[in-house]
Amino acid sequence: MSHVGRFSLAVLASSSLLACLAAQPVVAQGTAWIGEPGTGTFSMSYVNQNAHEFYRETTTVMGPLEATGANLAQNTVWLAFNYALHDAVALDVQTAWARSFVAGAVGPAGGQESYSGLFDTNIAVTWRVVDELISDAPSVALRVGAIIAGGYDTGYINSLGDGGNGLETSLVVGKFWDALGVSAEVGYRNRGGTEVNPDAVGAAGGAGETVDIPADMFFNMFLFVPVGSRATLGADYRVVNALSGIDIGGEGFSPSRFPGLQEDAQILGGRLIADLTGTVGLNAFFGQVVSGRNTAKSRIFGFGLSVGFGGSFGEGF
Repeated sequence: MSHVGRFSLAVLASSSLLACLAAQPVVAQGTAWIGEPGTGTFSMSYVNQNAHEFYRETTTVMGPLEATGANLAQNTVWLAFNYALHDAVALDVQTAWARSFVAGAVGPAGGQESYSGLFDTNIAVTWRVVDELISDAPSVALRVGAIIAGGYDTGYINSLGDGGNGLETSLVVGKFWDALGVSAEVGYRNRGGTEVNPDAVGAAGGAGETVDIPADMFFNMFLFVPVGSRATLGADYRVVNALSGIDIGGEGFSPSRFPGLQEDAQILGGRLIADLTGTVGLNAFFGQVVSGRNTAKSRIFGFGLSVGFGGSFGEGF
């Protein structure tokens, strides 16, 4: 197999892990490279996010945990499945179990020290409309996905997520050269609304109320550099910008309205992808929220394992 084919399969094998280098608003990812029809990958990864500081609007503060110096943390185990239905069409499914933790009382936000449960599930179809292997142009793909909210409570500083079902779509462009690979994705996400937790601070017992989750635009860029026949270094840059929403401490804000925040983030990170056997890949990664609005200033790290199956997957490695 050529270096291009080998490299593209390595990216495919770790594609589900790209979603994990993210703060809560940045969950989607896409790839313009699709494997041989009838092949796919199963992936599992562990991700830790932790923060002592937060962005209140765009100002860095210690937030409601300043008095105790507590660390806000979340551990997530992602499971993902990717399958090439056709040489230009692939299906991917991602789901996760998560546990949050913050030591001691969580101040004015209320709630418990820890929550755990099923995180949001994403089911998507990718259609590659241009293939760089038969064209001088970069590979281009369109991805459309559905978001199914997990069954967790919202309205706490350590809630697992914002809740809310929705849809997302993105355009993905990727290109390989002899010693470099680049992928860029731009997309739009709309998750509708979620029911206000009547037990959260500021809900005033308003059972049945809903809060709108702002739609957002996202941009993901990945750079891959092979450093041998079985290892690849990667650099990640991810951005999410909410198109509306309220600010922490602003008009209409209360902790019960956390899902309605205008939550923006910019994340820089890196990763190491190792091809262990030709069908088994290992991925280690780290990241940092370097700029944001109404979000945690999280440090992110984790690792994952991917196993390829079907067809001639792994031949020529």
